[in-house]
Amino acid sequence: MNLDFTSRKAFTALIAAFIVHNMEEACFICRYPVESPFSFIEPASCRQFLWAVSILTFVGILVSILALTTKKKAVYLFISTALAATILFNVFVPHILLAVYTFHYTPGLLSAVLLNLPLSLIVMIKNRKLYQTRSQFVKQIVAGLVIGYIAFATVMLLVMHLV
Repeated sequence: MNLDFTSRKAFTALIAAFIVHNMEEACFICRYPVESPFSFIEPASCRQFLWAVSILTFVGILVSILALTTKKKAVYLFISTALAATILFNVFVPHILLAVYTFHYTPGLLSAVLLNLPLSLIVMIKNRKLYQTRSQFVKQIVAGLVIGYIAFATVMLLVMHLV
């Protein structure tokens, strides 16, 4: 078996893992409601979360299709690095952080640790080799995290007020 993943193959596997992860969250969020470690943050209801995770999954799929079908290396690198960094960050915040805080399973924890963590690291390692400089790579990670947070916050605000 050939385990020599190219960046694109690893990214495709990461997007599949992202979908599985969001399905795990959707299946278990109503049975294992999330406790917020901060009193000023009100967690989304089950219904609100289901809407938000559906929208974010759809957007993630669309953006990943754009990355995988573009002929422009820079577009692919930015999108795949940004999504990998955002998915990697999501492994730790909220999944591992909340599991440690509550000493309970948090919806999405298993797929986050078993799938998203290793695959996002593989994509980032593969992509790092494709950048000309380390600073360019780091800048795109930071930009991706900022864009990812803005997208997440926007979707959550809309869902919390409309659903």
